[in-house]
Amino acid sequence: MAIFRYANMDFIVATVIQAFVIQTLALIIILLSYDIACQWFVNLFSRMEAHWPPNLRIPASTKLIPAIPKLHEPMHGCKNHEGYSLNFIPGVGKADMETPERVWAGHNGLGNSTKTQGPGGRHDVLDDHFSFWNWLKYIGLGKTLMSRYKAALAERNRQTEGHRGLTNSLEPELVAKWEAMCVAWEEDEYPKSCPNPYQKEGIRKCLAVQFPAISMLNTPLSDDRSSSPQRIRRR
Repeated sequence: MAIFRYANMDFIVATVIQAFVIQTLALIIILLSYDIACQWFVNLFSRMEAHWPPNLRIPASTKLIPAIPKLHEPMHGCKNHEGYSLNFIPGVGKADMETPERVWAGHNGLGNSTKTQGPGGRHDVLDDHFSFWNWLKYIGLGKTLMSRYKAALAERNRQTEGHRGLTNSLEPELVAKWEAMCVAWEEDEYPKSCPNPYQKEGIRKCLAVQFPAISMLNTPLSDDRSSSPQRIRRR
């Protein structure tokens, strides 16, 4: 049944969020990055109310923002999909949310090393390598974050000046209208009902002519939306 299609993911998300809630007492905003967030998130709250145990339900005071990692999002090829794009979500910076994918390239060699091992030994070897990968990442976070912070400052200044120059070249009334549209769309809850300022008819057709491979991405992925989803107001 469709309601059980996302049972594993629902349980993982619920238990992780509950662990943070217990430790920090409150989570105001949670960004959920998932390859098929556009499918999984549609009926999340209805599944939560109907099937989740009360102790796993996400607090009503917590705002959830669904997103699709940057490599995967363009492959969906769905109209009005910008709501899940990290390019248009305030506060994410240049994060692409593809970090879980990067671990595989560095561990391809483990395939030959573990393919003759039994299940238990293979699991232990893989676990040891992944744990070492995580440890190296943790001890290097200081250097990594500092270098990215410096790069972000320089890029912020460049983008700010570019935005100021573009803004000054436009009519103030038009800028105010566009900004109001963008802010309203950003603050709208999911699923968004405000007009999408980043969707323009004809752009996909133009891209499909220039890049034929894009025409192969125009078929939406199947999901559990047997009927039009209704917004669930959280109490």
